[in-house]
Amino acid sequence: MKLKKIILTFMVLVSGMVSMNGQVWKDPKASVEDRVDDLLSKMTLEEKISYCGSRIPAIERLGIPYFEWYGEALHGLKAWNCTQFPQNIAMGATWNPDLMFDVATAISNEARALKNKGQKEVMMFSPTVNMARDPRWGRNEECYSEDPHLMSEIARMYVRGMQGNDPNYVKTVTTVKHYVANNVDKRREFSHSLVRDVDLYEYYFPAYKTCIVDEEATGIMTGLNGVNGVPCSAHNELVNGVLREQWGFEGYVIADWAAVQGIEKRMRFAKTQEEAAAMAIKAGVDQECFRHKTKEAPFVTALKPAIEQGLLTEAELDVSVKRLLRLRFMTGDFDDPSLIPYSKIPESVLECDTHKQLALKAAEQSIVLLKNDAVLPLKKDIDNLAVIGPFANRCWLGIYSGNPKSKISPLEGIKKSVSGEVSFAEGCTVTGAKDDQKKIDEAVALAKKSDTVILVVGNDESTATETLDRTSLKLPGKQHELIKAVQAVNKNVVLVLVPSGSTSIGWEQENLPGIICAWPNGQEQGTALANVLFGDVNPGGKLSTSWVKSEKDLPHFHDYNVTTWKDDYGPEVGRTYMYAEKEPLYPFGFGLSYTQFEIKNMKLNRKKVKDGQDITVTATVKNVGEMDGDEIVQIYVRDTKANHIVATKALKGFKRIHVPAGKSKTVTIKLPYEAFSYYDVSAKTFKVEAGDFEILIGQSSEKIVASKSIPVEAGVIPEIKVGQKSGYFNAKDENRSKKWDYLYKNEAFTSHKSNEDEDENLDWIEYEIVFIDPGVYVSYWDAELNFEDASKEAIIVASMEGVEIGTYTILNNQRKLPISIPIPPEYGKPVRLKIKTVNGEVKHKSIKIIPPGNKEPFIITKVVNKSK
Repeated sequence: MKLKKIILTFMVLVSGMVSMNGQVWKDPKASVEDRVDDLLSKMTLEEKISYCGSRIPAIERLGIPYFEWYGEALHGLKAWNCTQFPQNIAMGATWNPDLMFDVATAISNEARALKNKGQKEVMMFSPTVNMARDPRWGRNEECYSEDPHLMSEIARMYVRGMQGNDPNYVKTVTTVKHYVANNVDKRREFSHSLVRDVDLYEYYFPAYKTCIVDEEATGIMTGLNGVNGVPCSAHNELVNGVLREQWGFEGYVIADWAAVQGIEKRMRFAKTQEEAAAMAIKAGVDQECFRHKTKEAPFVTALKPAIEQGLLTEAELDVSVKRLLRLRFMTGDFDDPSLIPYSKIPESVLECDTHKQLALKAAEQSIVLLKNDAVLPLKKDIDNLAVIGPFANRCWLGIYSGNPKSKISPLEGIKKSVSGEVSFAEGCTVTGAKDDQKKIDEAVALAKKSDTVILVVGNDESTATETLDRTSLKLPGKQHELIKAVQAVNKNVVLVLVPSGSTSIGWEQENLPGIICAWPNGQEQGTALANVLFGDVNPGGKLSTSWVKSEKDLPHFHDYNVTTWKDDYGPEVGRTYMYAEKEPLYPFGFGLSYTQFEIKNMKLNRKKVKDGQDITVTATVKNVGEMDGDEIVQIYVRDTKANHIVATKALKGFKRIHVPAGKSKTVTIKLPYEAFSYYDVSAKTFKVEAGDFEILIGQSSEKIVASKSIPVEAGVIPEIKVGQKSGYFNAKDENRSKKWDYLYKNEAFTSHKSNEDEDENLDWIEYEIVFIDPGVYVSYWDAELNFEDASKEAIIVASMEGVEIGTYTILNNQRKLPISIPIPPEYGKPVRLKIKTVNGEVKHKSIKIIPPGNKEPFIITKVVNKSK
């Protein structure tokens, strides 16, 4: 009897173990590798293949729901009612990696809040670390800097803030893009970047390596371009060779939009789609970015035939699918929410007051004062202030932006800050229109009767965006004509730029007393600008790129060489402050302040740098002016007698510090041994050449205030992989131990108030719109509201998903009203456009939607909801 009981007990135990082992993938206590292997073993070939596209079907028999691997978080979530921070080029101008960590924490918290609501996944296609090597690039504003060190340090903290510090779970998946040398947008999917190894390793690779090796970024996106004759998404040397073997990258690699398809269709590198798919998998690419309402990703379609044709084995496919599944376990997709600290992040963090205050702080720190002939700061009691320009009454967020409920334009911010009369005139359109001269005349008339003029100009997605490069660095349209016309009648002009990068404003620099670069600066840009204009905030931002006088001072747009050399065809033109010989309009690292700083007492902690040693630079920064302010101390290194081409100087360290008026602070900056290295092409490694190096402290790349020479021993920089760290990695940085809620005081998530209650006493209607992907990137679609009738000068307000689009006055007998509608974050899903009447009476007829590109307009007459 006892024997039977023992046997029965044993059988139960074995049965339980078999049962548990059969569901290892559901066991949070098992290793991620074991869970991945177990789940993979239960998947069919078709289910594995489905993971190689952005839209992944449900596996109902395993209880796994539909999943969308697609999210944008460049400078805020590309979603409704989420905080929008300054564009990347603006964040670079803060020179403040700690602030970038705070911003990335807020963005990733909002991403998790949406995931917790079941609205979005946390697979984010950011950061962009393509170097800002040429301001003509249509996506230049997505970059933090033209300098690899500054780029690396800002991107480092974006990745750290987005992925979080939990030892078991990743808060969001970062996908560092677009790998690599992808800096031309026109016909990018057909073109190749010809790049020497020295430029790849010294200039284009460093930010990627920092994100991958030091910060262990979870993903990489390959570019649509090719490099040296091979498409990036089939580039075995770049992906398997550099990323996976040299740097030890274990994460996933995704090809940019339909780029695997492009290996055959556009690059003509493969003969068939099946061959292209096999090339991608064998090169180490795991997935293809592609979202369509009905079509699967071309990569997904081609993989099974590729296996059937013997071009690829299922075992080779399994390697890619494992990497993709691994990330789902790392984000906690298959675990109980109680185990995941990020599951506690509430919906109330979305565009909460804490995040908006952080957006304001970032915008303030990014603003760069370019010129000030004692005109700034302005007095708040100016009797008559004119605010003029196509960007004055508009909160331009920049490309790849979401739709927050709150947006403060420059005009709004200025009006809230002054006691005198503020008047507005558009002045002209961004790119030019038939009635521009009339608008210029109106602006001139306003300027004549005003004490001071604030002119807000710039460029937007109509001249620079994805698929559209700038052909000129001049202000587009008639904006320059507007500036000259206004200056002719009023000398008290402060120019405010909202640019995507370097802009040719040589005449303005010569003739205007004050110039501010305010960037596409997030949803609080108007408040930040006003705070700087009127002296509530002392500007401390500095340019993270050189500003050239003209595009004529740049090399050929398609030339990816950074360094200069001589050959039979004449002198080459170098790129960036490191190699360019022509005098810039504004140098790299340049930015003025309302106070003055002195940097003195430069000291080095060594008299000689031995192989592998760090060196510490200290200096005293004194604020000798009358206003508290921030100074950015910049450390450059120059090899004074190299046997190879070297930069005239290269940034190797920096620190932003706040110094009260009349006070001094000591700044300490460590330079690791690798700061003196160069890439030896023959040896295929980084080396330090023995000799004297000059260490320079500057307030810009051209304003060097102190320097010291020091001998450095020769040495070889050890190769490092994931699990090891570079000399710039700071394990003691407190950002590496902060939890997700450190931003918020007393766990309070004060959020914006809803406007829905205010609508109860108004007449309103709602149209439902389904946006279909037009095949080109834009932020807004044109539309036309049609009315059957409207009372004289009736006023309506249009909003979408709670985000206000604009307020419009319907003029006498007007029955058609053109408006712009922000596209939703996702195509193919219905959204509601609400139109409420706040004054008068309006009888609606229809709305005409006008897609970009060659798509036909369509008319919607059905009202899906209306007021009682």
